[in-house]
Amino acid sequence: MSVNKSIIILASIFMTLFIGLEYTSSNQALAQNLNFTYYTSWGSPGEEDGQFDGQNDVDFFNGKVFVPDYANHRIQIFDPEGNFITKFGEGGEGDGQFHKASALSMDSEGNIYVADQFNYRIQKFDNNGTFLTKWGSEGEGDGQFLHPHVPANDATGKLFVTDRDQPSVQVFSTDGEFLYRWGSEGEGIGQLSNPESSIVDSLGNVYIADYGNDRIQKFSNNGTYLSQWGTKGVANGEFQGPSGLSIDSNDNIYVTDKNNNRVQVFTADGQYITQFGGADAGEGQLLDPEGVGVDKDSGTVYVADTGNTRIVVFKPS
Repeated sequence: MSVNKSIIILASIFMTLFIGLEYTSSNQALAQNLNFTYYTSWGSPGEEDGQFDGQNDVDFFNGKVFVPDYANHRIQIFDPEGNFITKFGEGGEGDGQFHKASALSMDSEGNIYVADQFNYRIQKFDNNGTFLTKWGSEGEGDGQFLHPHVPANDATGKLFVTDRDQPSVQVFSTDGEFLYRWGSEGEGIGQLSNPESSIVDSLGNVYIADYGNDRIQKFSNNGTYLSQWGTKGVANGEFQGPSGLSIDSNDNIYVTDKNNNRVQVFTADGQYITQFGGADAGEGQLLDPEGVGVDKDSGTVYVADTGNTRIVVFKPS
C-alpha cells in the first residue's frame, strides 16, 4: 500500500470518528436542553364524564387523549385541552366490557388495545371504540395472564404484553396469535420483578419498566437483553417504582417514577435528561403518578396523576 493511500485511509477514519463524536456531543447537548413546564390539568374523583376512579394510564394518539378509567371500567377520550369527547366500556365480562381497565395502546391504524386486568385478557377496538376481538384467560400458560399490563406495539404488527404476577413479556400478533415470550422472575440480567409498562422505539427495541427491581431494561425485538439503567433511590436516574413508559419522536424515554412522585426523561441508551413533578396536589405536582403519554408532534406530555385523580399536562420549554 502506498504512503499516500495510507494517509487517505487514516484521514478518512479520523474524520468518521470526529463526525461521530461531534454528532454524539450535539445530541447530548440537545438532550440536556429538554425541559418542561406545567400547562393544565383536568379530572376529579367520581363516575361522571371527565371524572375518574383510579386512572393508571394515559396515551395520546391522532389528536386525542385516551384514559383507562380503572374502577369505572371504561375508556374516556378527551381533546388535548381536556374537553370530554366520548367514552366506551362498562363493567362486566362480555365483549367490550371491562373488569378494571388498567392500560392501553394504539397501533398505526388507530386500533386500541386494552389490558382488561381481572378478566385476564386483552381486548381490541377500532378507533371509535367498537369491539373487534379479544384473547387471553386466567393462567400461567402461553396466551394466559395473571395481571396483564400495557400492551405496547411495534411497526411490524407485534404486541408486547407484560404480566406483573408472572414476570414475563408475551408477544402476540395484533389479532391475538401467541408468538413467543421471554423473561423470568428475579434480579439478574434479563429477569423481571413486577414488570409494569413496556414501550417500543423506532428501531423495534423494547423497554420494560422493571418495577420491583427499580430499573428500566432494554431488549431487542426478539427478547435479547441489551442494557439497563436505574437503581433504587431518589437521585437523578434512580427510581422508587418505575411504572409508566412513553417515547417521543427522538426516542427519548419518559418514565413515571411513582414513589418519587415525578417523571424522569432519558435518552434511548439511558442517559438522564431531565425530570418534572413533585409530591403534592399543586400545579405541576404529582402524587403516585402511574401512566404517561407523549404527543410526538408537539412534545406535550400527559401524566396520569393517580394519587390526585387527574391528568396533568406539561409542555416542552
